[in-house]
Amino acid sequence: MSLEEALKELTEAVRENTAYMKHIHEGGHRLKPEEEIKAEAPNVEMKSPPTTDTSQSSFVESVPVNYDDVKRATNAVSAKHGVEKTKSALSRFGVASAKALTEAQWPEYVDYMAKVAAGELDPEASHE
Repeated sequence: MSLEEALKELTEAVRENTAYMKHIHEGGHRLKPEEEIKAEAPNVEMKSPPTTDTSQSSFVESVPVNYDDVKRATNAVSAKHGVEKTKSALSRFGVASAKALTEAQWPEYVDYMAKVAAGELDPEASHE
């Protein structure tokens, strides 16, 4: 694979990851791997505020996450904020690489990384 082909492939992956993270951030559901990732999330209008607990822990437990989600989340933060912020985020989970995360950590990690990618959290700042 030539350098140009590799760059083209990586650029496309970053675009897909960015669209996916935007979709999740805007309240969309996690996509199944076989679903096509759209550039824009569907326009969903809520008529009244939710009456159930929507805390991170209840959301994380209810959404199945696979390793592809972990890779997309990691790549999105790395592309948008750089390697140092990505390493800082990984260190919050006690690992140096996303491969070292346990399957039980994946949902919380993906949710956390979506917030980092969206600029809601800074992994290098104290926010716990």
